[in-house]
Amino acid sequence: MKKRVSGLFVVVLAIFALVLTGCQKNEAKEDRAEAAIDWQMISPEKMKEVLENDNPSDYQIIDIQPKSDYAKGHLPHSISVPAYPVDTEELERLVVDSADQFKDSDNPIYVVCPGGGGGAKRTISLLIDEGIDKSRLFIIENGAKKWPYKDDSKLWVTE
Repeated sequence: MKKRVSGLFVVVLAIFALVLTGCQKNEAKEDRAEAAIDWQMISPEKMKEVLENDNPSDYQIIDIQPKSDYAKGHLPHSISVPAYPVDTEELERLVVDSADQFKDSDNPIYVVCPGGGGGAKRTISLLIDEGIDKSRLFIIENGAKKWPYKDDSKLWVTE
């Protein structure tokens, strides 16, 4: 009887150890939006000035809104990279695959997402990993949903 109980105890202990080991392997990966990056923000007012006064060849805008939202409205001259919320490997791959078109310049890159938060931060984190200088990367505050100039066709494009 003692051998059976101690054998059962060893089996239960082994199963417990396997369960604990398995849980450690499935830990969630760190959210890129929480990366230790000095995020640069640009207000809608300052972005309006860029759109009105700067030549579009002097800056780039990455819009990560889903395709359907982008079609409803976006900033002029923006490049659609429909990766929002950039929280899966598949969506991260969209950003990484688009990075080359932003590397050949020293111009600022403005990232717009629906809300101006986590999606834009994740995008910037990936672009930095792809070799783009973080000093070039800016998040448009409050994102596309709260863009205050939607009534001006020169500042908001609808399809």
